Order: sequence, then C-alpha cells, then structure tokens
Amino acid sequence: MQRMAFADKNVMTLLILAAIAIFSLPLVLPHITHESMIYHIYLHMIAFMVSIFLVIVSVLAYYRGRSRRLLFMMLALSMLTLAEFVNFITLTGNVPALLLPIINVELAHLLILAMLVLFMTGVIKMG
Repeated sequence: MQRMAFADKNVMTLLILAAIAIFSLPLVLPHITHESMIYHIYLHMIAFMVSIFLVIVSVLAYYRGRSRRLLFMMLALSMLTLAEFVNFITLTGNVPALLLPIINVELAHLLILAMLVLFMTGVIKMG
C-alpha cells in the first residue's frame, strides 16, 4: 500500500512538470532558432521545473513533519521557484527586466537573497 502512495506522488509530479512544459511552449518556440538564447531559456525553464518538484516534496515533508525548519526550507524553495519563474519570463521577452526602482536591483536577485536567508534560518537551530 505504501508503494502505491509513492507512485501516485510520482505521477502527480510528472503531470505537473508536463503541464508546465506544455504551457511554456508558446513562450519558448519563438526563440527556438536563436542559438545564443534558447539554451539560456532552457536552463531557466529546467531550473524552474526542478524547483517546482522540490517545492512539492518540501510541502509534503512539511505537512508530514510540521517543524519550523521544514517550514523555512519550504519557503526558501518557494522563493527559488518564484525567482526562476521571473528569470524565465524575462528571458523569453514577455516581461521587461523587473527592476526595483529605489535600489536598482532585479527582482530575481532579491528573491534569491530571500531564499538564502530562509535557508539559513532553517539551518540555524530555531528556539
């Protein structure tokens, strides 16, 4: 019975990743002939997909364990997913570079910093 639950999670994860790949095709296809950009776009698309997989695993782990460390790890992976999504849509040219005007920093960089802080918080022993 436990084996079946594991297989269902794999199927669910594969369906989510396949849906992301399919829905991202209209964003990727216009750049398919740009050799210098397509690999960069694929890199961020794959990183986005892997980060979604990690968020799914971390959400399941958090709901199973309900510890503060798992919560911070889940939030950190969510920040990584959001950062990769921002990088992906920016690279495809659908959204201009998202700069925070006051500090002149890209949103994706700020999200990665937030991810690192959340990971650090999860790693350091919380009272």
